[in-house]
Amino acid sequence: MKVLTAFGRKRTMMETRDIATWVYLGPDRRRENRKVFRGPAQLQLPNREVQRVRTLDLSLGGIGIVAPSNLPKDAVCEIKFRAPLLGDRVEMLVARGRVAYSILSGKENGFLVGVQFMEIPPGALALIKRFVNPF
Repeated sequence: MKVLTAFGRKRTMMETRDIATWVYLGPDRRRENRKVFRGPAQLQLPNREVQRVRTLDLSLGGIGIVAPSNLPKDAVCEIKFRAPLLGDRVEMLVARGRVAYSILSGKENGFLVGVQFMEIPPGALALIKRFVNPF
């Protein structure tokens, strides 16, 4: 189904929902600066199932991912992803977090999921801080 916007551009209903969702979530709900951070990751769910996910952005407070399934709000999970800023060295960071939101996105072909960090090792937090705020 196509929807005509105020600017005369046609959008699919899914794109319209994505936009409405981000308007609802709003940038002011984020407490930390985020930086684009794309790559593969693994998400371990409360039932011990492991899903392959893609990262979208990263902050000191959490990570944005695209998951293949809808995750329940407040579900506690463990995320494992490659550390930023290590060049050729590969180090995997593991953090425990909770699902802040999970919203279907046709554009990303999955669910946009915000994972808020609950437990993260100090060394991992230092790497993320250097990545997000390099100056």
